[in-house]
Amino acid sequence: MDVVKFSIDKMIIFRTMLMKIFSLVGVITMATCLLFGSTCKATDVWVDHWNSENLDIYVMDDTLTAGTPTTGKYFKIAVKEVQDGDLQRVVLWNFSKYKSDMWRYSTSTMKGNHTTVVNYRNRIFEFGMDRLGWGYWVKEGVWYY
Repeated sequence: MDVVKFSIDKMIIFRTMLMKIFSLVGVITMATCLLFGSTCKATDVWVDHWNSENLDIYVMDDTLTAGTPTTGKYFKIAVKEVQDGDLQRVVLWNFSKYKSDMWRYSTSTMKGNHTTVVNYRNRIFEFGMDRLGWGYWVKEGVWYY
């Protein structure tokens, strides 16, 4: 009888210890999520205001994707166009550079499959390049290389 009581007492102690360990793990997990969870949040970053169209331009930083194939570099990013606080549309921008050529872009609103040279002071381009840590330079005060 004493052996059975002794085993039950050990099981109760073991169960109590397990409950304390699981509770501690739960508290640590919750604290980690609260402290570091906000760093994983996607944000829209204001990068420019286009006076000609009265649009504020926000980059959706969680949409930035990039690649470096053997022929050059590219990156893509989605942009929100906002007018007077109202979202007008979301546009996908594609930037690419072929070998030593200047940077070019196309957007989801352009017709056909042509690209256009990226002109100096394109804040969307600069945001993407800075976020990726890629260097660039401006030639003749007009084009990005």
